[in-house]
Formats: sequence, C-alpha cells, structure tokens
Amino acid sequence: MKKNKLILISAAAFMALSPLAFYGSNPVQAADTNVTNKIIMHTAVAYDKDGNSTGVKYNAFTYAKLVANPVSINGSLYYKVADKDQYLKATNIDGVTRTITHNTYIYSTSTRRTSYQNKWKLYKGQTITTYGGSYKFKNGKHYFRVGGPSKQYVKSYNLGQVVKVNTVMNPNSTTNNSGNTNTNSSEETTVTVTAKTADLYVEVPDKDAVQPSGKTAKMGDKFVVDRLEQGTRANTGQEGDDDWELEIYHIKGTNYWIYNRDVKAAKDIPVQNYFKTKSSRIKFTQDTDVYNADGTVQNHNGAKIRKQGAPFKVDKLIYIWVPSENKAELFYHLVENTFSATGTTSSINVGNNAYVKANDVQFYTDSVALTPSNTPEQAKAATQK
Repeated sequence: MKKNKLILISAAAFMALSPLAFYGSNPVQAADTNVTNKIIMHTAVAYDKDGNSTGVKYNAFTYAKLVANPVSINGSLYYKVADKDQYLKATNIDGVTRTITHNTYIYSTSTRRTSYQNKWKLYKGQTITTYGGSYKFKNGKHYFRVGGPSKQYVKSYNLGQVVKVNTVMNPNSTTNNSGNTNTNSSEETTVTVTAKTADLYVEVPDKDAVQPSGKTAKMGDKFVVDRLEQGTRANTGQEGDDDWELEIYHIKGTNYWIYNRDVKAAKDIPVQNYFKTKSSRIKFTQDTDVYNADGTVQNHNGAKIRKQGAPFKVDKLIYIWVPSENKAELFYHLVENTFSATGTTSSINVGNNAYVKANDVQFYTDSVALTPSNTPEQAKAATQK
C-alpha cells in the first residue's frame, strides 16, 4: 500500500515544528581577570553571547585562556574566551559522563582498534567521559571521542544517557530569563529528515513497541524532538547487540516517533535506555558472588560479578539451602553465563546453572515479576535426601 505523505499531524504536532524555546541569551559575564588555561578536547566552534557561530574554530588539544566560571546560553554551558566575545561549549572541554550500556572496544579509525587508559575493551555498567558531539566515520557509524591526543573513540550505540555534566557552574555566574540558575542542557533538539522519505511510527496499544503509522515525512522536514531512546521500544539493544544501530526520537507534542537513521539532529540529547520486556531482569548494585545450585560459592579466584546498572535476564526465583550459613536464601537463576568481573580478570563464565542472592541485586520492577518456585522448608529438605 502506498504510504501517505505527512502534511499535518495535529495542532500539537504543528507546534512541535516550531523553534525550541530558549532561555535568555544575555548571560552575566564573570570578570575576565578570573581566567584559567584549559585544554580543548574536541574541536570547538566559537559562539557569540547570543549563541550564534562566529565562524572561528579552536582545534582539539590546544590550550585556550578562558574565564573560569562557565555561563549558560540557550540552556547549554559555555566558557567565555578571555577578552573576546567568543564562547566555547563546555562539553568540548570538560565533557560529560555517560554509562556504557554494552561491552565496547576503543577505536582510532572505523577499522582499527586502540587502547584507552591501557585497556582495549570497556564493559557494560562502567562510565566514561565523552567530549563534544559524535563523529560520523566512513563506515556511517557515529563515535564519541573519549581521549587524546591520539585518536580514541567509542561507538555511540554502546553508550547510554548522560549521567553527569562534568562542568561545575557557579550559581551566580548566569541566570535564565526567569532569574533562576540553569545548569542542565535542554533535552530537546530539532531534527531534519535526511532520507528521501522517512516512516513515522506510533506505539502499539498495550505493548512497549512501535509500528509504522502509514505516514511519512519527506527530506528537509524538521521536527522538534524531546526524547531519544534505545531498548525495547526502539527494537534495538535489548539482547546486547554489539552495534546498537538504531535509536528512536519522540516527536514533541505528538504520538509519533522517528528513527535516528532517517534524520540529522541539530545537537545531541541524552539517550534513554528503555527496557519494558516480557522477561525478568535484575541489575548488580554491588560486586556480587555467584552460587551453584547446591548453595556453594563459585570459585573464580576471588573475582565477582562487577557492580553495573545494565539489565540482565533471570528466569527463576528459588530458595537454596546455603550450607555455610545453615539457612535457606532466595536466589535468582541467571540466564546469561558471561559477566564483567572484579579483580584482574575482565570477565568470568559462570556456566548455565548459576545463581545470585536476591538480596545482593536489584530487580527491575518494570520487568516480569517472579514468584519463588519452592519454600525455605523444601530447600532444606532437598539437602537431606
């Protein structure tokens, strides 16, 4: 069936096409005598006090003399170049902290791996600082710079939302137009359709998924978007793919979604990980011992499953008698068998019949609840047979 061209979604959708509402653009400037030298980690365009590009660029891994206190322009943090009407985005200097959502290598090019802080691989649940916006490599994939001056990049698909803005802001250095200090970057942006036609998606009723709406947008159409997801709804990443190729934007003020492969964003916004599944999931809130079915601790030369926030599948909740404690404890049975580990080893294989104490982990309440398959008394009796 021939797809219908999107002409008008709704009044709300029309409003979504309007420019973003920005904060006031006249920051209170700190005195240029309070300056510091900072290294620029990502090529930075200089902007004026109103957030307009000056056309001047500062190269990566050069030093700039900057006013120490950052200011907010249009909801984003900048450093003023001393004695000039030039402002550099703080993310190009201090970076932001992101969560690693899937094990990832570090790359110097699209085909060549390299090391970062003497490590060749980073693991799910760790955090890392990224600088500036993402780069599109020759292979068409996007990468964030994580170090330098040698080229060190991580695939953007393996990184989650921003968990920390690394720039420390003086509350007196800038205000928005309401007189309130603003230290958070806007989580909205404008996207421009780059595909010849782009499908618009809607959520499936009573399911955490999207399906084609039958409507499309054409090349050049612009939308204001207020959320970027990967996970269940985006139909990507939930099984831990090496490349989380797809992310999906929500079009502000509408019920429509559009994939990132079909658009170009004016700026990056945090990627939200959304896992609503028909499976049961836990996360490791502390370094965790792994147990066998007989209640003994697995021996991995002192290594444990490392603390990490990513969701892991479990398929059984069961009481197991723990001989060393002389009591029954509640355990989850692990579906996966390889996990990032503490100590000198990068990972451990726990096998197909491994358990973790329910008290040692956190259950994802938006996943499928489990009920114990036995009782403490039954677990004790099983050891006496």
